[in-house]
Amino acid sequence: MVDALKDVTVLAKGGLFTNEDALSLASTNPGSALRMLNMEVSQFGGYRRISGYADYDSTYGTVSGVGPVIGLWILNGIPYAARRNLKDHNGSLGANPFVVTNGSATITVTHTSHGLAVGDRIQYSGSDTFHGITPNGVDMPIASVIDANSYTVVFTSAAGSGGTGGGSSVTFKVNAITQDLPDNPFAVSNGSATITVTHTSHGLSVGHKVTFAGSAAIGGITPNAVEMAVTGVPDANTYTVSFTSTATSTASGVGGTSVTATYSQSYSIYKYTTSGWTPIFSNRSNIGIVKLRTTENSFEGTESTIICDGVNTPAKITATGTASELPTTEDGNPTGAKFSTDFNGYQMYSGFSSSPNTILFSEPTRDDEFTNAQGAGELTFAYNITGIAKFRDALFVFGKDRIKKVVPDATTTFAQQEVTNNIGCIATDSIIELGGDVLFLASDGIRPIQGTARIGDVELETISKPVQQLLQSLPSTHDLDNMSSVVIRNKSQFRYFFPKTTTAAADTAGIIGGLRFADRRVGWEFGELLGIRAFVATSGLIDDVEVVLHGDLNGEIYQQESGSTFDTADVTAVYASPFLYFDSTEKRKIYQHITLFTRPEGESTINLGIAYDWDDPNTPNPNTYSLTTAGSLARYTTTNSTYDATFKFDGSTSPVLETNVQGSGRAISLVITSTGTQAPYSVSGFSITYQDAGYR
Repeated sequence: MVDALKDVTVLAKGGLFTNEDALSLASTNPGSALRMLNMEVSQFGGYRRISGYADYDSTYGTVSGVGPVIGLWILNGIPYAARRNLKDHNGSLGANPFVVTNGSATITVTHTSHGLAVGDRIQYSGSDTFHGITPNGVDMPIASVIDANSYTVVFTSAAGSGGTGGGSSVTFKVNAITQDLPDNPFAVSNGSATITVTHTSHGLSVGHKVTFAGSAAIGGITPNAVEMAVTGVPDANTYTVSFTSTATSTASGVGGTSVTATYSQSYSIYKYTTSGWTPIFSNRSNIGIVKLRTTENSFEGTESTIICDGVNTPAKITATGTASELPTTEDGNPTGAKFSTDFNGYQMYSGFSSSPNTILFSEPTRDDEFTNAQGAGELTFAYNITGIAKFRDALFVFGKDRIKKVVPDATTTFAQQEVTNNIGCIATDSIIELGGDVLFLASDGIRPIQGTARIGDVELETISKPVQQLLQSLPSTHDLDNMSSVVIRNKSQFRYFFPKTTTAAADTAGIIGGLRFADRRVGWEFGELLGIRAFVATSGLIDDVEVVLHGDLNGEIYQQESGSTFDTADVTAVYASPFLYFDSTEKRKIYQHITLFTRPEGESTINLGIAYDWDDPNTPNPNTYSLTTAGSLARYTTTNSTYDATFKFDGSTSPVLETNVQGSGRAISLVITSTGTQAPYSVSGFSITYQDAGYR
């Protein structure tokens, strides 16, 4: 009978729970999720299928080079990116290869068979000082090509007199050359993947990357179009690499007469312009480089970016796009720093492989000066440092299982204070700042550094207990050194990404967290991401609008929060509710009707699946129901709406989706999914109409 029908309405909130048992969830968090994939906290209530991503620039979407994007940031409203070079070449010039004119910064260079073009970037070392200039260590573009054996570059200062110079020890690095190898350059041994390569004056070191083309089969393998790391350098004219499979026979002096190679020895930094990604700083060694980490300061009155890569000397890019390396000849040497931040008017550098328990700090208000007598110095800790972060008036210094904070001190410049000896940060790139708090990934989940009502007190209580099981498995399932993170401030949201070069974008996992309530201790909700392969990610203001970017495996720069697809690919979303038993786990119910309350942003097809009795295989489930939204919600405050005869105030054509359903059981779970290129939508809640059917 109709009078016997009951209905229950559930608000969609609470996020993903992987820890709590099904009975507790149904009672305390009925709107939470047993599965939450590519859904976020909706700003309008409920859960929203996330937006897609698309090329940041559809014409110039890719940064030149090879391999994944290794650095990405926004400075003064302009994106910058870094990627390994594809065609590096090192070599030596003849004696006194430079010619200068008094009062001019132009240098004419003699360089036999250089093969360069205007815009290629070159860097010299080993030059003597001549006519008032020393053109070492400066990245310069080729300004003009005179002939096959000479070209010009423009130095940073003018010569004081005219003439030749440079000496007899000038070497160069350039990113523009495909190597022509000698005839039959390879040797292999049966059962081994090692290839020995002959190339006079190759200039390579262990860790550089090599790709061959044009080789014939050698010992049963064909080593073309596979990037391989240099594994050994017996001498200046030979090196070894390891192929993906072993030779089936021994052979030497093989490969043919048309073998070429590209050598990846360095990386370049690019600045985005409307005409594409323009290199501004090249020829920085890429050996051992996983990613670049950046931080901004305003010591010079305008923003500058400090770049650390864990190997080279940190670099600095000013607001005008001028790039330079920090000095290494003062009392402190920042070479090898992995991360940096400004604090209390100093620039702090840490993550050194040679002294992993050390922080180097600069002179006051100078990020590139390290003279101790002028206020620079070092701090030493009793543990290896995994990250540093500012919070209020302190610098928090993380180890894997310890945290201290550094505070200003009138006598010693800085003093160390204990925070905890049993909690730490296990992933450098998990450290983010959001809403005035610092979040980081500890061994037992995501923890915040939050202030409390007590002066000087710090809150470290975990905020991720609902997904603790998921987070604790991360070290065994992902390389946390390769993870990346991004903050979307206008949504009070962060995203963690776990990319792999061997995993397709569609299969790349991540974690999303967002604040539903202002109380940052209990207001967090979490979910999983799938389909965003972000090796590096950043967010910032461009033309006063927050823009979220990430760099992918093949050099693409994508803009998140853009469109409905993942670069034209389908977006899969899942929200599975807890099993709801409506006060009795033993009484069977006959389910009649389901209503979904949605906020569509365009036409979408939502699939409603129903599971009964905690997925008991002996309880039949009905087929999936397909529900379609048509059109987005329109209000007078909505942009790009046409207020004509077809306009429907305060509504869309289908904000409420309804369907009759079949089946019975003691408990019910709704599984709401979508797959495709459709528009995002929000699910704010649902209503279930049912009838008690008694005990049996």
